[in-house]
Amino acid sequence: MVKKKIKTRVVFAELDDFFRKADENIFHDPDDPRDGIGRLPGPDRLMLLIPCVFNRLEEDISKCRECENVTIIIESLQVLKEGINSILTYYLRDDVEDAINLLSNVLSKMDKLSSQKSQSGIRFLSDIARIAPDFQIFLNMLEGFRENRRIRPSEPEADTSWSPECWLDYYMEQARLEEPIIAVVDAEGLSVASLEKGMQLMMEESAQRDKMMEKQFIAYELMKKRDAAFNPEHPERFLDISLIPDIREEDGDEDYEVRVVDLRYEEMEEEPPEPWASSLPELCDWNKFTHESSFDDSEFYRKDFEDDPVYSLLKPFVHNLFKCLKQDYLRQDKESKKEEHQMRSPLEHYLILLALKAQVRISSCEVWVESVGHEAPRKGVYLFAMECLGRIAEAIERFSPEHHYHLATEAGNIKKQIEKIF
Repeated sequence: MVKKKIKTRVVFAELDDFFRKADENIFHDPDDPRDGIGRLPGPDRLMLLIPCVFNRLEEDISKCRECENVTIIIESLQVLKEGINSILTYYLRDDVEDAINLLSNVLSKMDKLSSQKSQSGIRFLSDIARIAPDFQIFLNMLEGFRENRRIRPSEPEADTSWSPECWLDYYMEQARLEEPIIAVVDAEGLSVASLEKGMQLMMEESAQRDKMMEKQFIAYELMKKRDAAFNPEHPERFLDISLIPDIREEDGDEDYEVRVVDLRYEEMEEEPPEPWASSLPELCDWNKFTHESSFDDSEFYRKDFEDDPVYSLLKPFVHNLFKCLKQDYLRQDKESKKEEHQMRSPLEHYLILLALKAQVRISSCEVWVESVGHEAPRKGVYLFAMECLGRIAEAIERFSPEHHYHLATEAGNIKKQIEKIF
């Protein structure tokens, strides 16, 4: 047991040394672009709790004449060592997938250990159970990182070698990774079958994202409650809390209330919205979202992207496309007289996604223009917009009713105007 404890401490010391050196490097280099090492909430608390767990184990063993749980304690030390190694795997190797696999295995073992009870007054097993949720918080964050990486192509190097055509390839790959329906049509060609297949994949991925969001919600609530109960100046007290209290919330003039945490996710039954009920407001929200981009550096957004000539051409076209499709949907819905509202068709989804992708890429390309110092990213976006318009025109001409053909003509005309601008 002593050997296993020493090995576990050595691994922890390696992780602690990594954080210390990273913090020192950033402290001595004020121009370092990193804002801290990126210590996430779970590991940040574990770095304070794990030494307490070690100290309490040594203290309990020194007081205990006989320890009947030696095998279980050795097993628990091994699990703790593996948990620390999983954090090192992420920080030292940036290997998200391997870190996820290691953490999943660790949490499974911790769950089995939680059913064991110590008869000798050694608190190690209960301490492991208390810190396990912080490993779970870290795992949920890594799963979110993995999903983000899955839907993003490798970012281009900030050099001057990329041509507009290279940027077009980058934007197209981004669209394929983000939207299954675009990926399937690209791979199999434009057809009714490929649109339906892409739509099915999109619905499956949407269901997976909902599950991911549910897990992230639970992790976020758990993280908030643990943060509220944890005092970094006295981390050992956290290990003795039998129940994590809920965050105190002020309700008008009433006193603060503390409730026991219930980590079960209560599903709220909500009526699904009409597929087209918010189409035009949705478009306005989209435009507002692109304007209030997630990029923090206001320097990148001094230029108003709405003044971009290509954006000015796309905006009324996208609005008109939404309006025409919505009118068709409402007419069909009225004629069908069904109680349940129908979903947008695969074709409608395809057209909308292409239109919105072209619009939003223009709003965000300024970041890349500033980063590389030339106009190739913007020209690549223009090529991307032309590609989207071409695909919209083709899809409308092949599969849409005749009264939509004017949209195909409009898309073709805008494409020619962008060519002149390019």
